[in-house]
Amino acid sequence: MRAAAVRGLLAPGAAAALCFAALFLSDGSSQSRLFWIGTAAIIVAAVGWALTPPTLPRRAVVFFVAFAAFVVWEAASIAWSIQPARSWDYANRSLVYLAFAAVGALLGGVRPRRLAYSAAALLGALFAWALAAKVIPALYADYGRLARLRYPFGYWNELALLAAASVPIGLWVARRVRLAGALLLYLALVVVVLTYSRTGIVLAVVAAIASLWLDDRRLETVGVLAVAWIVGAAVAGLGLLLPGISDDGQAHSVRVHDGLLFGLAVVAGAGVVAVALRYVVTRAVSASVVRGVAVVLAVLVVAALGASVVRAGGPGSWVSDRWHEFSNPVNAQLANTPGRVVSTSSSNRWRWWQEAWNAFTGDPAQGTGAGTFGLTDRIRRDSPLAVVEPHSTPLQFLTEIGLIGFLLYGALLVAIARRTFLPLGLAIAVCVLHSFVDIDWDYVGVQGPLFLLVGALIAGPPARRRGWLPAVAAGVCALAGVYSLASPWLSVQRYNAALDSATSLNALGARDEAKAAHLFNPLAIEPLWLLGALTQDPSYYEQARDLEPKNPDTWYELGAFELHALKRPRAAYRDLNHAYTLDNFLFAKRSTPGRDLDRARCEIDPSTCPG
Repeated sequence: MRAAAVRGLLAPGAAAALCFAALFLSDGSSQSRLFWIGTAAIIVAAVGWALTPPTLPRRAVVFFVAFAAFVVWEAASIAWSIQPARSWDYANRSLVYLAFAAVGALLGGVRPRRLAYSAAALLGALFAWALAAKVIPALYADYGRLARLRYPFGYWNELALLAAASVPIGLWVARRVRLAGALLLYLALVVVVLTYSRTGIVLAVVAAIASLWLDDRRLETVGVLAVAWIVGAAVAGLGLLLPGISDDGQAHSVRVHDGLLFGLAVVAGAGVVAVALRYVVTRAVSASVVRGVAVVLAVLVVAALGASVVRAGGPGSWVSDRWHEFSNPVNAQLANTPGRVVSTSSSNRWRWWQEAWNAFTGDPAQGTGAGTFGLTDRIRRDSPLAVVEPHSTPLQFLTEIGLIGFLLYGALLVAIARRTFLPLGLAIAVCVLHSFVDIDWDYVGVQGPLFLLVGALIAGPPARRRGWLPAVAAGVCALAGVYSLASPWLSVQRYNAALDSATSLNALGARDEAKAAHLFNPLAIEPLWLLGALTQDPSYYEQARDLEPKNPDTWYELGAFELHALKRPRAAYRDLNHAYTLDNFLFAKRSTPGRDLDRARCEIDPSTCPG
């Protein structure tokens, strides 16, 4: 009876709540939100596996063993990482995704149709909420700065990814509840267009074509898709014409006015979809009509491509121009405007991929440590533009955790890559493909629900608990996981409290809080810097430097302290110059680091002083 209650109520309800929290409350890549959501996922997984452990078929065993080994390897990379604290945070992120997969396994045996309906409901609500932030500016004030659709994730490409992944699910739902499926497809199209995500738009189209191609009953849904996307394109087009929806830097009053118009258009568009399905597209579309439309679209695409080739001066020139645009050796990102959707620029990805590959070849077995590409980029970059990840998850793992970590990640993909319920399988495939060109691993709002779904699809029904050992193992793993998440989080809280105390001139309180922050996370360098400033003890700065000797910031902070507090210009110049060697863009003209380096040089060599 207890097992039935857990399976019938606790597991599905907790899984739905976790997915909702990840989608709506994760605040992008926030570490603080990851702590709360991840802790909840670990507790739910531990309780569920202790009471009703799932049955794991062979591929599920491979998946969970490979995933656990992947997390352990990321944690092990702390030992050789060029940013140990960052590697701890990143190992925790993967741990949370493993916990989501474990929660999903508690749903093993649940019919995939129920999972698809649940996914459709959550994604539909997410898209409606995302568009609501355009209609109601108070929901997301940052649209006044940058208009590109991204709420509630904070990153447009992840929202576009979910819109593309929803297409096969929407087409499947449309066969059973036509209006519901059509509205999901309609909202997804509006969302993906307003994100200006080129990859998202392409994946949405590819997902639609693949779904229709693999569906024997495609003629029943192609008309629904056509209605939803034609109306969606019209509404999205109107949004692009409204400055308050698509232009950066618009006044609040403009966004309120245009938001109201856009909201009316979205609602009216939904009404048009409903009316069209009720009175126009009432039955399956004729195969001849579908073939005719497909031919026309193909001719238009080929004609557009041919015109582009002719305009470029021939195939050779066209390929050369496109490659030059893709490689994009510039110092700025592609503009966040609607016009970006027709560009073939990689938005500096080619540069980052080269940096990642070169770093991998330098240490192919171990890598530089989980989550450390941001520092790798700073060391290797040749422009002021900096980035945190190389915008390719497989390449990121290759450079950060080496060949071993990459192979473990590959084992995850192999375990997933098996024929399953078509709509969900295609949605998972879209997410995997997108990860090759973006920073998907940083977003629990995507990876959490994705791995929960994978866990549910590969696990079997729950088994009867045998003895107390599984419960004890689940409890021990949960305690270790919660500690790993909580310790860095508590360190951040204590560090922030120390800053507050220092601001209020409570030096003793600030020192105590900074020491507590260091105890919770001895790998973090920020508490050490604060302790050094409060105690005027250079050993704290030296300890931070020794933790991250390849980080230009640790050398700069030490040099600045030696220059201003210790009055040792020669030592300061040595350390500041080393920071400059690691990342000369840190010392931009008229920047504080640049002035410090000039001052140290001047004090030890007056001939270099400005006239």
